Amino acid sequence: MVTVLVIIHVIIAVVLTVIVLMQHGRQQGLSGAIAGGAETFFGKNKGRTIDAMLRKFTAVFAILFILSSIVLTYISIRQANIDEEANDAAGDETSQTMNVTMDESGNLVDESGNIVMSAEDMAAQEAAADEDVTAEDAAAEDATAGDAAAEDVTADDAAAADEGAAADEGAAADAAGAVDQSTGAAQDAAAE
Repeated sequence: MVTVLVIIHVIIAVVLTVIVLMQHGRQQGLSGAIAGGAETFFGKNKGRTIDAMLRKFTAVFAILFILSSIVLTYISIRQANIDEEANDAAGDETSQTMNVTMDESGNLVDESGNIVMSAEDMAAQEAAADEDVTAEDAAAEDATAGDAAAEDVTADDAAAADEGAAADEGAAADAAGAVDQSTGAAQDAAAE
């Protein structure tokens, strides 16, 4: 249907061009415009001259050309929307997938035989991926070792703090005992 409309549109465009080219120009100057205009205006055959008929045909074919242009534009937009909906319904995954195979040289090739990725590029990409995995594993092990070391340090700090507190308590008890002894000695001296 679209093909038929396009053919009709082209035919209308060609006919319109031929009709416009067949018309006489207005190059007679001012005197020709006044004399010729009066003759045509007051004459009996004003609608039957060739120029008048060509003007009418030009108007008709111009309207047909505009209408066919509008119809073709509407059909094109509608078809584009239908195609877009069909692509959306098929999903983005199918539009992004590509069928590739490996040739005898180890290259990835598409359905047309074009090399998508060479064997050297694949090896370099795998090596880079392995390095990334190794670096991530090392970072994870460092983080795990750091957490364990932090727990050990925390436990050691807690034990040292407990020992320090016990030592402080012992020193306080010794100081209190010394005060008691000196108070007792002072009382004994006062009693004598």
